[in-house]
Amino acid sequence: MYQTIFYKFQKILVKLSKVKKSKITINTYFQEDLKMSDQDLLELAWIIEREFDIVMPENILYEFNTVGEIVGFIEQEIGR
Repeated sequence: MYQTIFYKFQKILVKLSKVKKSKITINTYFQEDLKMSDQDLLELAWIIEREFDIVMPENILYEFNTVGEIVGFIEQEIGR
């Protein structure tokens, strides 16, 4: 399930950050590599909630640094 979530999340990040798909890995950092602003992170949280049908706790994206960390979180929440 992790890979499926990663690929779906990767597509979301390509649209939001305008970074090439090949540049987005599980080790990609949101702010350092994708240059995402606080506003971008808020929008990303909203998209994650809608696309994966989960609830994102307030400021959760500030606790995670990499794509892999948030993919693991999404996988855990889907499994509940």
